[in-house]
Amino acid sequence: MANVDRLMELIGDFGPFQKKIVILCSFPVILFAFVFVGVVFLGHTPDHWCWTPGSEQLLEECGWTEVKVREVTVPHCEKTGSFCRCQRFAVNLSSFLNKCDDFEWELSLNGSQTMPCDGRWIFDKSYKTTVSEFSLVCEKAWLADLNQVFLAFGFFIGAFVTSYIADRFGRKPCVIGSMLGLGIAGVGVSLSPWYPLLLLMRFLQGFCGKGAWTATYVLGRC
Repeated sequence: MANVDRLMELIGDFGPFQKKIVILCSFPVILFAFVFVGVVFLGHTPDHWCWTPGSEQLLEECGWTEVKVREVTVPHCEKTGSFCRCQRFAVNLSSFLNKCDDFEWELSLNGSQTMPCDGRWIFDKSYKTTVSEFSLVCEKAWLADLNQVFLAFGFFIGAFVTSYIADRFGRKPCVIGSMLGLGIAGVGVSLSPWYPLLLLMRFLQGFCGKGAWTATYVLGRC
């Protein structure tokens, strides 16, 4: 025990070098937090409603607003009283283009039969998320949850693989490689034109993020 105390005296207290290491090691942890909670913004579901054939013509040729088109094409849900997000009136508006100023047919639409959305939706244009970009709503809503699932799967695999890499090749190369991969995966998430590719990038984010976090934790502790 006396030898340990003597060694601690020679090493010194928590000095400038240790402080610099801790500060540098905190940067990957900060980025890791953004990756982990990013799904709150990436996977948010904007306000949306069904697209109806002919709605673009009403907007362009009749000068209607999107609010007015929605009033005559989207039914109200009985439970909530708000506009239904996964149903629309079974009507093709192209046949009504010559009745832009006739509101009687608008009222008659309220009694029309409803039908599920046919694969297209109109989203709130004030912001975009992965949900609006890839139409992950209604029967496809479960796909939006895969965003965080693939990230967690990347954490799981990365915990095994990156720990071996760090032990085999060193913590510093592991941190540098993981941060480089984290940056590339982040750019890939923002530019992915296909949802499967986005899920792959989220997996890589989790994989590289776990490698950076575990390696910097060991370096900071040392």
